[in-house]
Amino acid sequence: MVSEFIDAYSDDQIYLGMLEDLVNSHPVEEGAPTSIKYSSFCRLWAVMMVGGVECMIKEWTQSKPMLADIYSYFDDGSNVERIDRLKTSFKLRGLSVDAELFEDFLAVKYIRNAYVHGEWNEAQRRFVAARDFPSSLMSFEKVHFERMKECYLHVMTCLGMANTLTSVLESRSSANDGQPAP
Repeated sequence: MVSEFIDAYSDDQIYLGMLEDLVNSHPVEEGAPTSIKYSSFCRLWAVMMVGGVECMIKEWTQSKPMLADIYSYFDDGSNVERIDRLKTSFKLRGLSVDAELFEDFLAVKYIRNAYVHGEWNEAQRRFVAARDFPSSLMSFEKVHFERMKECYLHVMTCLGMANTLTSVLESRSSANDGQPAP
C-alpha cells in the first residue's frame, strides 16, 4: 500500500504539471511574464521534489536491511555527503547514475532550503548559480523547470530500480525457504 504522503507528493506534482499547461494556454495568463510563472512553478516543484524523494527514501528503505545504504542518506553529514551516499548506493547496484543530474538534485535541494527557510546560505547560492540555476528565487525560466523535472525522474528511477531489485531478490529468497537464489 502506498502511503498518504507518497500519494500526496505524486498528486501535487501531477497537478503542477497540469497547471503549467492550463496557465500557459489561458487567454489572460499566457501573457504573464515567463519568469513570474516559472519562478512559481520551480519553487513549488523544488519543495515537492525534495520532499517526495526524501519521503520515498524513508518509506521504501527504513525497514529493509538490503536498502540500509540508501537509507543512510538520512545519516549525519552535509548535503553533499548525503547525495554522494545516495549515488554510491545506486552505483553499487549497477544502476546508471548521471552525476550531473545528482548535482542538479543537490542544487534543487539548496533552492528548496532557501525557499522553505526564507534565506540563502551564500555557499549554497553560489553552488546553485554554478549549476546554471538562478541565484534568485524570482528568476526561473521554463528551461529550469524542465531540468528539475528531468532530475526528479532520474533520481526516482534510480530509487525505484533499487527498490524493485531488492523486492525481486527478497521474493526469490523467500521462495527458496530463506536460501539464496541460484
